[in-house]
Amino acid sequence: MAQIDAYKAAASPHEASGADTRRIMLDVLIALLPCIVCGTVFFGLYSLMLVAVCTAVCFLSEQLFNLARKKPLTFDLSALVTGVILGLNLPPRAPWYIPVIGGVFAIVVVKMLFGGLGKNFANPAATARVFLLLAYSTLMSQYIGADISGNALSADVSTGATYLTGGTAALADSFWGVCGYWGYVLQLFFGAVGGSVGETCKAAVLVGGAYLLARRVIDWRIPAVYLLTAAAMALALWGSASEMLLQLLSGGLLFGAFFMATDYATSPKWRYNRVLYAVGLGVLTMLIRRYGAYPEGTSLAVLVMNLFVPIMDKYLLPVRFGQRTKGGRPYPQVMKWSMRGICALLALALLVAVPLVSYTEVGLYAGTYTYIKGVRRNFGGGYEFTVQGEADLSVPGQYEYFQPLEFVVVLDGAGERVTEIVPVTQSTMGYTAELSYFVGHSYEEIAARTDWSAADTETSATRTNVKLKDMVIECFTAYHYELTDYEALPYAEGNILRAERKDSLYRFTVRGTADLSVQGKYEYYQKLEYAVTIDAETCTVKYIATIRESTMGYSVDRDIFLGKTAEEIAGMSDEQIGADIDTGATVTAVSVRGMIGECFAALAEVNHG
Repeated sequence: MAQIDAYKAAASPHEASGADTRRIMLDVLIALLPCIVCGTVFFGLYSLMLVAVCTAVCFLSEQLFNLARKKPLTFDLSALVTGVILGLNLPPRAPWYIPVIGGVFAIVVVKMLFGGLGKNFANPAATARVFLLLAYSTLMSQYIGADISGNALSADVSTGATYLTGGTAALADSFWGVCGYWGYVLQLFFGAVGGSVGETCKAAVLVGGAYLLARRVIDWRIPAVYLLTAAAMALALWGSASEMLLQLLSGGLLFGAFFMATDYATSPKWRYNRVLYAVGLGVLTMLIRRYGAYPEGTSLAVLVMNLFVPIMDKYLLPVRFGQRTKGGRPYPQVMKWSMRGICALLALALLVAVPLVSYTEVGLYAGTYTYIKGVRRNFGGGYEFTVQGEADLSVPGQYEYFQPLEFVVVLDGAGERVTEIVPVTQSTMGYTAELSYFVGHSYEEIAARTDWSAADTETSATRTNVKLKDMVIECFTAYHYELTDYEALPYAEGNILRAERKDSLYRFTVRGTADLSVQGKYEYYQKLEYAVTIDAETCTVKYIATIRESTMGYSVDRDIFLGKTAEEIAGMSDEQIGADIDTGATVTAVSVRGMIGECFAALAEVNHG
């Protein structure tokens, strides 16, 4: 039997591990390499320089602080990890002093003043990013689009919106030949979008995260529960399975889940506390994105949850082996089963709710629309139109400013009323649309509305309302032209190609020609084709859908004909149709006026027959 003095007594745990701080930090640096490479490929050498500067500043700040305190220099690579993570969180064209200030703040203020590695109260990179967002909000929100050809050391590049700030308007219409929603998903996954240097390419983030999991550097519970909670929250806050996936793939959510939330020093010690910690991260991130002033919430969520970690580790303790109550019963493992229950409920909620809020994409095959970019049918049978446009907020003689607008306009299943309008992108100057003017109202009520504001009708807020009116009317037009079944009528004469009927509505597909020739220069005759819907009860034009129109930009303001009778339209002067009767747009409008007259004549023949 071995003698007792042959053994060494030590504090628990007794399981040996070959990993030390330097080895762990080296693994993290290796995992970050794919993000560094992809950030350089997409955003150029300047972005790589930002990461290098930030890393160097963090390393030097730590060493200079040690020298000032007469402490030994440290080479555990933790400062390099902080520098790389912070650098990858910067906009690709941030000025050189941003990584310098951020690096010093992360190391000196957040890390070293609290005692160094393992004693900092929050993740240094996440805290430094929040600090930079507060101190340099404009610079920290100026992103550029991905450009593989842009490998230059130049900071002079025009900025653009990201998905979180500009919605799908910030994305290309197609990617690798894939159009629509799945094209957006592919762009976000492979990083062909605007954003911070290292967060855009989700494929690179997942490769690095998989490496850390394989090396057992991080606990899989934190990123898994974080993403699960974020998905459930996105589904609850946006009510859309499509938006849920886009939210998960946008911004720094994935990057933060693997590289910032899992920091040893600032994440909980106990297994089930980590689950609660990750749930809090998911809830906060989505709440900030949905209702906060800043579109991205990952760094702020990490910072806030880091502040709760000491409390969690002190009061939410795991049940010790053999621990019993005063009555002698096994101590209940409340935390263990509570966290398992929360995860099960989140997973069950996704399994049940995703099919309920899934959409059926609807193709608009026949129609050239000014504002409509897509339409889908929700589970309730309603139709959701994604519309984009611009509101002219310019002030004559002072400046020109065109505000991008994007909304989701929801019509009920019968296409009779607007049930909801969700703003995606609106005025950054406070000139937002008054949605109550549209929600709950019918086409006729919206088309007839002119009292947009009690204030001056020339205000920018009113212009936004008027532009949204045009968008909503186009949604009604598209619905009744393409998404409503009409009965075909046996009538096709002259320029009337097709006649259809649904209740009191008669729809005529009519063709014509606009003479856009310029005397002495060229001859050009533009083919025109519209679907004109007339309400037989009121004998007025209800909808006009464009099938073919000018390729030279001479489109018709269809609103000027809506709600008018044949006599009223025939009596409209050229000046009423257009300001300058010599423009091609006015010539087109004159032709359309005649085409509508043919539709009224066809209505009389159909009814007489």
